[in-house]
Amino acid sequence: MSQPRILFIDDEEIVLRSCRRIFAGSGYEIDTALSGEEGLSKALNQDFDLVVTDLKMPGIGGMEVLTRLRKSRPDTTVIIFTGYASVDTAREALKNGAFDYIPKPFTPEEIREVIKNALEVRAGKQKTMLDLMAIVSHELKSPVSALHTTASTLYKGYFGQLSPEQMKILETIIRNCEYLEDIIRSYLDLSKMELDQLDSFKEEIYFVKDVVEEVLALPEIQDNTKKMTVSKNFPQDFRISGDPRLLKILVRNLVSNAIKYGSEGTEVKLGLEKRDGEMVFSVHNLGVGIRPEDGPRLFRKFERLKQQGTEGVKGSGLGLYICKKIVDSHGGKIWFESEPGRWVTFYVSLPLAS
Repeated sequence: MSQPRILFIDDEEIVLRSCRRIFAGSGYEIDTALSGEEGLSKALNQDFDLVVTDLKMPGIGGMEVLTRLRKSRPDTTVIIFTGYASVDTAREALKNGAFDYIPKPFTPEEIREVIKNALEVRAGKQKTMLDLMAIVSHELKSPVSALHTTASTLYKGYFGQLSPEQMKILETIIRNCEYLEDIIRSYLDLSKMELDQLDSFKEEIYFVKDVVEEVLALPEIQDNTKKMTVSKNFPQDFRISGDPRLLKILVRNLVSNAIKYGSEGTEVKLGLEKRDGEMVFSVHNLGVGIRPEDGPRLFRKFERLKQQGTEGVKGSGLGLYICKKIVDSHGGKIWFESEPGRWVTFYVSLPLAS
């Protein structure tokens, strides 16, 4: 089970020290920031469950932190520190979306209780939403799959020659089916992983034979509408300890993304090598690439980059977030290298089986 991540923002070092001391050994991952500017930067670029911010600080104050997070990070729960003289302003913060406020000075019991309540509410909301997502996605899966299969059969000419206009209409239907299937699959994957807290079933497997080859056999990869081929540079297979079900989701998302954002008719190149006692898997495609400044946003939940060349490309905004959760659960790392406008390569490193 992943640790809740909490960020405390206050311009008083003694307050931050107190928070670290109070929550030492609590099972929470604690970070701190000595200014609104530093705290807002951390909160926008990292995933925190809770942000607890002082209301009155030089420069960026707690109200601005709250406003910016409600807009850019609506999933983050915000709690306000306030002196007694600012209680009216703290109540205003509640109207603007803060979960609660903690008057200063506070006791350890007071702050623990507010944090506990906030995390419990988050867990309840998340479970309800994920349950709903799973139910709806499951009900949609079969009819969308049937529609996709029928459209693909017509597109391949099994029922007679089609006119260019008919082919164009079927291409649009197939693309939209692929988009819906991507969302359905992502929501089902997300609900399974987050409700189960990613308690993966690990066994010793061969990465290529037990994971990659099965993904590459999928019709959506082999018969993609962009006519992109997949090449493999696997000098050897590697034995790792992992959950083959989750690792197939990882590889499927990375290869599907390479096709989705790649240039039509080009090649997706897969690589596998050993580095420093780890297995490194890579997925390379020619296409729009990724700007360096977009890197911190890439693995966030529901985050979709908007850049030239991706207009009209649809997605759930969950694929890379799910990839990172899977990689983290296996003790690995995921990163990318890119030349914007030309190519991008994603890398995944995983420990080898002992």
